[in-house]
Amino acid sequence: MPLPMSFRLSRRPKAPASPGAVRVWVGAGPRRFWRGLGWVLAIASVGGGVVLIGLTFRLGLRLMLDPEALPQGLALLPRSQPVTLPATPLTDLLEQMAQQQRLGEPLAVGDPDAEGNGLLLVPLLEADSEAIAGLTLIQTRAGGEEGWAIATLPIAPLPRDTVMAPWLRSPQLPAAVPRTFSPTQVVPLPPPPVGTGGIWLTLQGTWQQQGLMLRYGRLLYVDPQAQRLDLLEAWSSPVNRSPQWADLDGEGPSDLVVDETVDLEPALRGWQIIAGPGPSLQPISWVRVPIDAGPRAGTYQQALRLARGGLWGQAAGQLADLKTALVSAWDPAAEAQLRLIQRHAAITRQQANQDWSSPVQQLLALLIDGRWEAALARLEASPDLLPAVLNRLGVDGGRLWSRIRVAAALPDPPPALYVWGGLVLKAQPSQPTTADGATPDWLDRQPVPAVARQRLAQLLAAQARLQAENADAISPASEVQGLSTAADGPVPAIAPSALSAMIGQAQPIPAPNAGFAAPGQSLDASLGQWYAIELRAIYQGQSWQQGPPALPVDRSGAAAWSTLEPVVRNSPQLLRWASSTSGVPAPLTVRGLTLTNGAPTLLATGPVASAAPLPPLVFSPGALLWLDANQRQAPDPDAIAAPVAAVLWGSQTPPPDFAPALARLAQHSIDLTGDGQPERLITWDEAAVAQLRGWGVPVAGIAPKTIILSQDNAPLYSDIFASQIVIGLTNPALDGAIGLLVQRAGQYELAVWHEALQGFE
Repeated sequence: MPLPMSFRLSRRPKAPASPGAVRVWVGAGPRRFWRGLGWVLAIASVGGGVVLIGLTFRLGLRLMLDPEALPQGLALLPRSQPVTLPATPLTDLLEQMAQQQRLGEPLAVGDPDAEGNGLLLVPLLEADSEAIAGLTLIQTRAGGEEGWAIATLPIAPLPRDTVMAPWLRSPQLPAAVPRTFSPTQVVPLPPPPVGTGGIWLTLQGTWQQQGLMLRYGRLLYVDPQAQRLDLLEAWSSPVNRSPQWADLDGEGPSDLVVDETVDLEPALRGWQIIAGPGPSLQPISWVRVPIDAGPRAGTYQQALRLARGGLWGQAAGQLADLKTALVSAWDPAAEAQLRLIQRHAAITRQQANQDWSSPVQQLLALLIDGRWEAALARLEASPDLLPAVLNRLGVDGGRLWSRIRVAAALPDPPPALYVWGGLVLKAQPSQPTTADGATPDWLDRQPVPAVARQRLAQLLAAQARLQAENADAISPASEVQGLSTAADGPVPAIAPSALSAMIGQAQPIPAPNAGFAAPGQSLDASLGQWYAIELRAIYQGQSWQQGPPALPVDRSGAAAWSTLEPVVRNSPQLLRWASSTSGVPAPLTVRGLTLTNGAPTLLATGPVASAAPLPPLVFSPGALLWLDANQRQAPDPDAIAAPVAAVLWGSQTPPPDFAPALARLAQHSIDLTGDGQPERLITWDEAAVAQLRGWGVPVAGIAPKTIILSQDNAPLYSDIFASQIVIGLTNPALDGAIGLLVQRAGQYELAVWHEALQGFE
């Protein structure tokens, strides 16, 4: 067998030996050495391979029988599955972490496996607050006795614009909103009825201010297999509700819904969960047609345009018809759009069918559901509602105008729609372009029937007549005597004046650099904490009125001061809230004012008001009456159970333990309507509100909540489903019916009893 080329030796002819010469073997010795070494290396390589194969087989067999037997040298290699490393006693690990950063309460994530191994989520807190700055995921074993960190996730605060997104189209954005919102809790979501392969939680916090309890946060997904944390979508809920599981796409309840409702406008945000290596959330919107609708794509777009305009019922009906026509192309994304629109439609329908204690809220509920004729008929039957209705339209007209504009573009709009369009334009400020691009000549460009124009003219004439009657009722010779029942004790009587008392809302400001300084006063920064006071209600003549007194636009600061001086010279009180039910009054000194289009804003100094759940309240001494906790009564459950249940559940049967729970509520008996008969003012505190929510009642906002019943148990007022609370009552010593001072959407408003309407407006 021939040798390999590398081992062949060349033969040379032998030279004759010289006598006496020494024969030196120059090449023969080294060639033999390398030849022998090559054979040794070849044999060693073959032997080493055999040994390595044997060790690998042995190690593989051992790992199958005992996964924890992996040598430490190989444990550093990356693996797709979790690798068990030497563990540390859990208490020692947490102590080591606490030396570097403040820790929140550890939360067990999911259920331990059969061997007692589990996951623990530890919040990392800011040094000086309860804000969560990060999360650490810990693998535990031995029943939770040992553990080691496997993942860390930094958490950034949410920006203001993200959290306040539900107010994007609402004029009721709360004041003094912080720039960022940090989560303070890790809250597990219930497991979805349809498995998504991981564990769902939400990082969340709450912000309580101005009668609002806002809940906000970000969705968090824990993948136990990949041992990973995924931070997903941000959310916020003005009605204080966490995300809920729902079946939107028809593939099981594995979709998420967040309630972003502000006031009576329903707003539900939905996500489809898209499976993958890490879950992703697909938002459900009213912009894109998600399927190939063919020649019906235009009809589909129109249905989505109706949804964007807030005409939920019509949008749901149109999409339902398209689902039948496009059955072969219909997919989960289209189904999710339909079902989320149907949820909105169900809310507006329920609100429109509900009996509201407030006639104006009843009208708004009908308008939000697109019942133009029914709402107009109610207004024509009660023209005294016009001032209050126009006031609300002036504030909330943007969203309503969107409905009117979209509905007017449909074939054969109802004539009543044009009447409401005219009223919205009437309620807007006088400017070329108003809510959502509405222009004053919009009505002239519409095919308005003559009957609709006549109905609008009659309503506007009634409004002008009511304004004239109110002006005649204001007499400079009116007097109010003996305001001596203020919350903080007797005070001197207010001197005779047309404007006798006021209620305002204060906003802390730097020292003003412009404005009218009252005689003997200055606007100097050294005078203490400055406040700008917006007048929310005034007592003029013998009645309370909303807003500041009407002053000519060109009136000077001195002339305005002469009108307001009687009501501000007796040291108005600044109420600094400690909670939504208690506060500490202190005197203010009004030192001047500013004028904006004839509307005065008072400039005053007083004590510093710290952060509180409600904005600082300003009131004239003797203007308000506070309910005395010592005078509360236990209501008669048998007498009030039926009317209260009707307010809370309508025709549905209340829970079995409902009636006995009423005995624990607070009731005050007081004549609120001026008819000589006491009404029942029933109050739910925080614990009672929590029980209502436990029964499934969708309570809006924060406690306390109030229902007022007449002597014969007819509901006169309820704020259970409205984001407002009753703060106090106007003083009966001011004559006339008592008004309710309510806090709503960051503003104080006065709801006054109207005999003709049998309600508070």
